[in-house]
Amino acid sequence: MDIVKLSDTPGYDNNKFIAQPFIEGSQSNVRVIKLNPGQTLPPHRHASSDLMLFAVEGEGVLQTENGTIAFAAGSLAFYRGDEELRVANEGQVGLTLLAFLAPPFPPRSET
Repeated sequence: MDIVKLSDTPGYDNNKFIAQPFIEGSQSNVRVIKLNPGQTLPPHRHASSDLMLFAVEGEGVLQTENGTIAFAAGSLAFYRGDEELRVANEGQVGLTLLAFLAPPFPPRSET
């Protein structure tokens, strides 16, 4: 068993967003993402990995084919690997997200 704490991750960065591994499993992994107000993630997909994106704190928006959807603390979004993730912090405080990916992303090489 492993235990990790959000308090052990880097703080918000005014110059760039934070996106880094948080915990690794054999069948899945979790990344922590932190966006300051006005920051966005580059649009991207996760290939064969499903994504469950959980908003821990703050308020953001998800850009979808059907328009903009509010995404605030306590919200959970599900994306198939072929769906494009577009998220931005349009709020007034930092936005912290946990990205749960299965199978792990990026894909691991078999050695």
